[in-house]
Amino acid sequence: MLNMFSRTETPVAHKAIAGAKASPEPLRMLREPAAAPANANPKPASGRTAARTPNVGQYLHHLQHDLKSYVRAETVNAVIGTTPGEIQRVARVAAKLKGRYLATLMDLGNPTKGPIGETEVRELRRFREMYEEVELGLTRLREAIEVGDLELDGVRSE
Repeated sequence: MLNMFSRTETPVAHKAIAGAKASPEPLRMLREPAAAPANANPKPASGRTAARTPNVGQYLHHLQHDLKSYVRAETVNAVIGTTPGEIQRVARVAAKLKGRYLATLMDLGNPTKGPIGETEVRELRRFREMYEEVELGLTRLREAIEVGDLELDGVRSE
């Protein structure tokens, strides 16, 4: 499908003539006439074709529908045999990471500990980023299940 956008290039043949002297005239590049831009609007349609030409809203509606179809097809090909147990394990990982983040945060307030250093703040940031990333992924999994992009084995769809 993408090959229709690619251009075939022909190799340039270089001939070396033995004993030929360099030409004193500079070489000139031939330029192709400027073509119309790729996004140039076509002439307004008339008659019956004008009724069949979609407006921007219709095009965007169809684009959104196509995007949903593409996402669903790619998800089906990439994620095979998802079970509720796998989703639960991801939820447990998110909970553990959140617990580790909160525990590290509370350790910073420990009065027996000395001043807060840069390494402690870096560690806290890393735990927060890890938790937030897994939580965001879990949210995306839930959204994919809700819209039907991701099917769960052993769970009946509504």
